[in-house]
Amino acid sequence: METNPPRSSTDVEGPSIRIAWKDEQSIQAEWSMTKEFEQEIERKFAIPFAELPFVLRLFDVTDRKEIRNDGTDLYTDFDINHRSSEWILYGVTQGLEYCVDLGIRMVDGRFYSLSRSQMI
Repeated sequence: METNPPRSSTDVEGPSIRIAWKDEQSIQAEWSMTKEFEQEIERKFAIPFAELPFVLRLFDVTDRKEIRNDGTDLYTDFDINHRSSEWILYGVTQGLEYCVDLGIRMVDGRFYSLSRSQMI
């Protein structure tokens, strides 16, 4: 079950994520996150930032054009290193449409989206 990203009433800006085709079989994702947002995430989850299970969730939106969070979205999760600011996603097909969420997937399976890319 997806839930809303953790936000506070502060003016801390959340992460931004961009995706682009790298070649016919891969997409490159790049993101940035401020130190202030990292600290806010640590407070919200009460887990050190370096121990949070970050993932990139690649959605195939070819036939749907949107993420509905109704249990029928097609996606693949990629575990990522918290120190990274870019990742190559393999297993995609040129001609299909995708978008990516940068988020946190807890041990119990809950997913918290922090930012969503544009569709390509």
